[in-house]
Amino acid sequence: MRVYNRDRALCHRLDVADAPRPDRCRPSCVNVARTGHRSGQLLQHAQTLEKQAASEAVPGPLADRLSRRAGQLSALADRHVHDRINAREPTT
Repeated sequence: MRVYNRDRALCHRLDVADAPRPDRCRPSCVNVARTGHRSGQLLQHAQTLEKQAASEAVPGPLADRLSRRAGQLSALADRHVHDRINAREPTT
């Protein structure tokens, strides 16, 4: 999910359009707002990439890129879990 503010959007560094560009989305953009559901999807995608990287059919350089990307996605999901703001106080 994005909270779109064109002046802060990293996807518009070189573009003059006045709409978000999902194809140029950057995870470090201040316009990104992750939900718990999205965080889970990031972890699932990271696991899929790791499985692909582990396949013997995948060339070494591609496997390395897949593993790096999986690590980045896992780190984003972990950061969300640790930095998230809860609407309610947890009950004990």
